[in-house]
Amino acid sequence: MIAIKGTGRFLLKNCRIWQRRVSNRPIQSRKGYKVLAIETSCDDTCVSVLDRLSTNTAPTVLANLKDTLDSIDEGGIIPTKAHIHHQARIGPLTERALTESNAREEIDLICVTRGPGMPGSLSGGLDFAKGLAVAWNKPLVGVHHMLGHLLIPRMATNGKVPQFPFVSLLVSGGHTTFVLSRAINDHEILCDSIDIAVGDSLDKCGRELGFKGTMIAREMENFINQDINDQDLALKLEMPSPLKYNPSRRNMLSFSFSAFITALRTNLVKLGKTQVHELPEYEIRSIAYQVQESIFDHIINKLKHVLKSQPEKFENVHEFVCSGGVSSNQRLRTKLETELGTLNSASFSNFHYPPLDLCSDNSIMIGWAGIEIWESLGLVSDLDMCPIRQWPLNDLLNVDGWRKGQL
Repeated sequence: MIAIKGTGRFLLKNCRIWQRRVSNRPIQSRKGYKVLAIETSCDDTCVSVLDRLSTNTAPTVLANLKDTLDSIDEGGIIPTKAHIHHQARIGPLTERALTESNAREEIDLICVTRGPGMPGSLSGGLDFAKGLAVAWNKPLVGVHHMLGHLLIPRMATNGKVPQFPFVSLLVSGGHTTFVLSRAINDHEILCDSIDIAVGDSLDKCGRELGFKGTMIAREMENFINQDINDQDLALKLEMPSPLKYNPSRRNMLSFSFSAFITALRTNLVKLGKTQVHELPEYEIRSIAYQVQESIFDHIINKLKHVLKSQPEKFENVHEFVCSGGVSSNQRLRTKLETELGTLNSASFSNFHYPPLDLCSDNSIMIGWAGIEIWESLGLVSDLDMCPIRQWPLNDLLNVDGWRKGQL
């Protein structure tokens, strides 16, 4: 027992010596600071290292890794399997990112997704980040996942463009929301989904049509774009316009996407096309195109209604951001620019999108959002913060765990 205790004291002593050597290294002795960023809100385990060489230039990406849970056989994400996936992959990915970036002893700030998302998934990254923050004695920032999507188009210009105020359409598998952002910590939700997200609706419709993979909506888009022509559109579907005005209900300022799945199934039955795998490609392409088009038309119609009903909010707003996994869809981008760029109620002179590889969930956006929070607001997070499953952007700072901090 004496030998074991002595060995324990020796190891603990040396561990503390190493911790002090890392944590007390003066940042002023080297230019800028380095950020370790972690994202685990759903089924992607993501780790990146950013080098903030100067506040005058955009950060350099030293490492950017992602490992996605394979859920093809399950036909969707099973939360317990996602949790286990993050537990298994977060350590090796972080080890690899630190090795590739050669920044093992130079991390100054840790940024991690706190929410919204699946609690089991969030905890995989959040708990790991807390452990590193304690071991390295480094500040930690718990980042809002959708704030990462919202701000990532600003990284390439080092926060200069788009300038506040601007509006964002955030479209992903878990969220669909239209936001007016006046500052890093000032966001007004103008239109939100009352049921499922647009990405979820596209995925489920695509699955009904026989598409498979971890990114079904993208597979369907690629299939549509292979060879679409007038002949493909001869097969007409009757698609809904959810939450449209009628005498008993005003035109709601909300999105709704669950109806498109039901409508697709109903159309397939009426047309006698329930055996999708037996249909010729041109019929599947026609159906897929009309489903995608009707979903995007719903988004455009609701955005127009918001812009026309509250024109005073957009008098000085000229920048439009579309971000999130669905923002990579070229058809959606075309429709946004064509139909919203010429409205009398708003004047959007510039449309901004993330690079295609940063549209879906990634840790670079979490690192950049953490940098903006740190440099603009001077905030870090307490170590007792917990995952937040639902966290509206307009409540960004109205949660526990924020405090002033310093590197």
